[in-house]
Amino acid sequence: MIAKDTPYTDDLLIHQIYKTMRMFTNTLNEMLRTYGLYSAEWTVLNFLKKHDGSLQSDIAAALQIEAAAISKTLGKMEKKHLITRTVRKDKREKYIFLTPNAKNIFPALSQAVTLHRNQALSDLSEDDRKKMLSFIVSMSQQLTGSESH
Repeated sequence: MIAKDTPYTDDLLIHQIYKTMRMFTNTLNEMLRTYGLYSAEWTVLNFLKKHDGSLQSDIAAALQIEAAAISKTLGKMEKKHLITRTVRKDKREKYIFLTPNAKNIFPALSQAVTLHRNQALSDLSEDDRKKMLSFIVSMSQQLTGSESH
């Protein structure tokens, strides 16, 4: 917690954003441990629920995850019987599909993740959430030099 008399600095703001996201990820991982998953795996699972059969490279691009990291995460998910990788004509292109097991556990996972998110955001009004999103998108655009995310 930041003391009320602590003077504002940009360093304090960035440090608080970093701490908050680490705390969010750590508590999400703790909650997902019940299901034998980590937040990175949940992120991919959630993406595939909407885009089943995506190319591995497209998943990496959409989630802004490096190729080596997405490959490692998908390998873990494959061992947990959550995804299958299929190669078609071009042997370098791998298509990723959710398994029936992943589809079966998705509703429970989604509900747990929603409860976690609601807990994290419970003290913020919808207007505050929209403003926060706008600020974060603006920061992201400044860092990437892009117009939208």
